[in-house]
Amino acid sequence: AVGEASAARPSRAQDVRIFNSLLLLEYLQEAFYAEAAAAGVLKGELRRFADVVGGHERRHVAALRAVLGGEAREKPTFRFDDAVRSEAKFVAAALTLEETAAAAYIGHGANLTRQRMPTAAGIVAVEARHAAWIRDFAGRLPAPNAADPARSPSEVRKTLERTGFVRS
Repeated sequence: AVGEASAARPSRAQDVRIFNSLLLLEYLQEAFYAEAAAAGVLKGELRRFADVVGGHERRHVAALRAVLGGEAREKPTFRFDDAVRSEAKFVAAALTLEETAAAAYIGHGANLTRQRMPTAAGIVAVEARHAAWIRDFAGRLPAPNAADPARSPSEVRKTLERTGFVRS
């Protein structure tokens, strides 16, 4: 489950909690895109999306693990079932994951130390682009709002629990 980070004054310990929470999302996205690509169902531009975004997610994992060092959480196991077996289900799942990731980074950003904010800011910008790209595949307006909402750690945890993707 995604850990709770308090709204207390930013600290190194809080950075570790926040980045480990975000690392879970990045592990999840990395595994999702890898499994979707391996399933062989995605074609054309949707396959390109999965390949490009999957590469970005691998680099996000590496960046967070580099910041966390020995304090990085272990990668859990995931199970995606039907979400990687049809293009429509893939698009729906990718939309949930990308919008959740962007909202999680937005929600956590102000709670990071000044030293760690640039790492999160660089990643959230890309997560927002991923969300816009998959929204376009879903036939939705890529940028429907002037500002995206933040999600609290508990809201993110509930979303991940609803997907059923995280196993351990």
